[in-house]
Amino acid sequence: NWETQAVQCSSSANYEVILDQYPGLVFKNKRDRKLINVDPKFESPGDNSTRTELQTDEYTQVVFFDHITRSKA
Repeated sequence: NWETQAVQCSSSANYEVILDQYPGLVFKNKRDRKLINVDPKFESPGDNSTRTELQTDEYTQVVFFDHITRSKA
């Protein structure tokens, strides 16, 4: 919450939320165990991941992260 400066997060069935001093907020995919870094200062969000920003008048910021996992044959 921007007004109260409070953060709340929870993991999901597919991702574990990791909060650390460095590199900060990252998500760990539970299937392939790859990390997804959400910090825009990093060149890439991680292996097999893309970061796309969407410009909109409705929200201050919208960012999509797409992570592709490989299935075992």
